[in-house]
Amino acid sequence: MTFDMKTAIFTYILINYLYTFVLGFLWYQSRQRSWGTGFLLADFLFKSIGMTLAILRGSLPPVISVVFANFLMFSGSIFMLFGMGTFLKVHISRMPYLLYTLLFTALYAWFALAQPDVRVRIMLFSGMLTPVLLYMATLVFRSKETALREHAHHAGVAFSLFALVSVGRFACALTGDPISGYFNKPITDSFLTILCQILSVYLAYAIYLMINGRLSHVSEFEADALERIPLSDTSEDIDIQIHS
Repeated sequence: MTFDMKTAIFTYILINYLYTFVLGFLWYQSRQRSWGTGFLLADFLFKSIGMTLAILRGSLPPVISVVFANFLMFSGSIFMLFGMGTFLKVHISRMPYLLYTLLFTALYAWFALAQPDVRVRIMLFSGMLTPVLLYMATLVFRSKETALREHAHHAGVAFSLFALVSVGRFACALTGDPISGYFNKPITDSFLTILCQILSVYLAYAIYLMINGRLSHVSEFEADALERIPLSDTSEDIDIQIHS
């Protein structure tokens, strides 16, 4: 049994662009702060563009609609990792993950162009993405910054659920029959793909809560600090710098 996902994916793309716009607004509000919101915005933007290219498969050459599209989507998750690390004040060395992305792209291109195999590509994408998702969940739940951990709690839950679904997709691809095409996959993997889309909406909402919650917390802190400034009879200007 197969399931045509084009309509569902098209709807998901529209929603993803909407959330990209919302996160763009939040990035603009917090652009003066080193919170990693630029990386988080890049994740949603890259995935939106990648899904747009993927749905145009057949109209565009495979190197663009398959290889480059999945490179963008995988890179988006790496940017999400960098953003979460910055937000949670955890240093993450970026070079290993850039090399990891290049390795993924090379392998994916091989099984898309040289030896086309949709099932292997699903295993490759899911298998290499799962450690990244688990690491992001670990960053959230083991953060030493209590306030930041609370802000990012829902994001951590989303990453954990994504990891479970990713493992499920890997297992289905490993044990299932050969797949003729991405838009005509077995119903089990199609269901897991749709579930990924639902989780993406939840993650977008979690990221919104995370950034907006920290903005609200900082605004309250700054307002409280200003109230504590003693009145001065001098005419000297006071330069106030508040770091969050």
